[in-house]
Amino acid sequence: MHWLLSVPDTFSLRQVIRRSGWLLYPPFHVQTLGDRLLRVEQLGEKTTVGLTVYQAPAGLVVHTEPHLSAAEVEEASRKVWHMLRLDENLEPFLRAARRHRALRAVKRTGARLIRGVDLFEHVTVATLATWDPHGMPQFGRVAGLINRLGFPLQRNPTFHSFPTPERLLVGAESLHDIFAPHIVVRLTSIARAFATQPARIDLLVRQPLDANKLARRLADELLLDALGTGLLMLYLGRYDYIPTDSVAQRRVGEHLLRAAPVSEQEIVALFDRWHPWGGLAYWLWDWSQIPATIPETTAPY
Repeated sequence: MHWLLSVPDTFSLRQVIRRSGWLLYPPFHVQTLGDRLLRVEQLGEKTTVGLTVYQAPAGLVVHTEPHLSAAEVEEASRKVWHMLRLDENLEPFLRAARRHRALRAVKRTGARLIRGVDLFEHVTVATLATWDPHGMPQFGRVAGLINRLGFPLQRNPTFHSFPTPERLLVGAESLHDIFAPHIVVRLTSIARAFATQPARIDLLVRQPLDANKLARRLADELLLDALGTGLLMLYLGRYDYIPTDSVAQRRVGEHLLRAAPVSEQEIVALFDRWHPWGGLAYWLWDWSQIPATIPETTAPY
């Protein structure tokens, strides 16, 4: 069966997939020529399906092989809407970013970045992500968790959904085969929090807190390091949060041709002119661009 979702006039699934390549991990799978996205998803308590998403003139098509109930269609639609950030209006940022040489790629690939389908997935992925020497997140541990505890897709058992908190708690002992003990402890703690008090963390992220204050609260609550916190804030759509972690310090230092380490204040100063989009500018920045001799100081819009 299939159904349609309405999308903004400027939305392009191909652009989103192209822009988000560095953020994709199982259960995301790019299909065809890069214009279709398969997401393996657990709907309700029993149904594991492959949601194939592609764009048509009438809107966004969501296709599944099994017939779904009305409740399952609603759940699947909500998850697709969330992972593609269809509720976000990025046009003010795009209009300004197209005029800056380090952000001109958004004219070709847009600024919308794929994320998981719910808060539990965001937190878990931010916890497990590692970082390569170039400062890009790596999701090998995420794939290990999914292959170990995700629900298999019936028509292709090598594909799995993202595990639920309850599934993770039940299979926690088996994670000792693939993760260090402290990682298992953190995953178990996160799963227990979402299984027993899911509204508590959801309420926290919805509070109208200053971005830096929210980041500190989440880091303390979820035992996240600075890199994981920055990734989580990106997933949450808190684009007013500018990462100042070790990767950000190195990137900005190299970008500014600085031999000495840059301070957190200098990083914020570079991107704060884009407020409230400074964090999004950071994640989309083309670090190969050499800065102007005289830094631009006027607001972009």
